Amino acid sequence: MAMLIACFSALAAHYCDKETSYELECKLAIAKIASMIALIYRYTTNQDFIQADSRLSYSKNFIHMMFDISSYKFTEVVAKALDIIFILHADHEQNASTATVRMTGSSGPNLFACLASGAA
Repeated sequence: MAMLIACFSALAAHYCDKETSYELECKLAIAKIASMIALIYRYTTNQDFIQADSRLSYSKNFIHMMFDISSYKFTEVVAKALDIIFILHADHEQNASTATVRMTGSSGPNLFACLASGAA
């Protein structure tokens, strides 16, 4: 979690002076989170980083960046299952990290600062 907090903090610093809409910040966060998690996983397991493949869906790309199983053929069932898991994980009510993100967000920082507080 410390590495994820550091990633969010770096993004908060990078985007602190930028005039971005809330919608754009959300899109940036969704786009960057899968890459950050995959990079952290690969780093902690002493493996080389894998570039994202823009031809793949979000879930397929996440699996690709995490595991790079070139012989593995992505099936739509696996991709759909991971999509559902991501949705269920994102929609799991008002837990402590969600409350922290909302409380931090009420003071007006950018989204990445809020996400850093929630990860902490």
